Amino acid sequence: MLALTLIDEGDSMPCSIARLLVSVVLACLYSTSGNATEPPSVQAENLLRESIAGVGDKEIIVSRVSLPPHTELPWHWHPGEEFFYVIEGSVTLKRRGESDLPAGTGDAQNIAAQVIHTGSTGEQGAELVIFRVHAAGEPERYLVD
Repeated sequence: MLALTLIDEGDSMPCSIARLLVSVVLACLYSTSGNATEPPSVQAENLLRESIAGVGDKEIIVSRVSLPPHTELPWHWHPGEEFFYVIEGSVTLKRRGESDLPAGTGDAQNIAAQVIHTGSTGEQGAELVIFRVHAAGEPERYLVD
């Protein structure tokens, strides 16, 4: 009400302040909605990384991985054998030159060492436990084109 009275009296200051406030509110809404639409990222946590007693060149890596909906991992391979168990959701294992393997809640899959592969999710996303028998001292994965 005060702004309307002042505007009627010919004072343009409240109008400028109102425009500024509207601009600030719109900018905040825009930046908030921009952040809300950013896709969630893949979350990976190594739960265990230990050498295997009596096998000097191998180690065990156990990880929990959360894949958001509509995610595709980059193509990669591991220097050891990989096993995964789907805790929740579903994922499709893709291997070059082989058929895709869908895996849902309760399913487990094996990926041989050095096999180039990726995983993708649909509407649900997926929660996985990944177990690797890994070549000690090497990176966990090698990315490929």
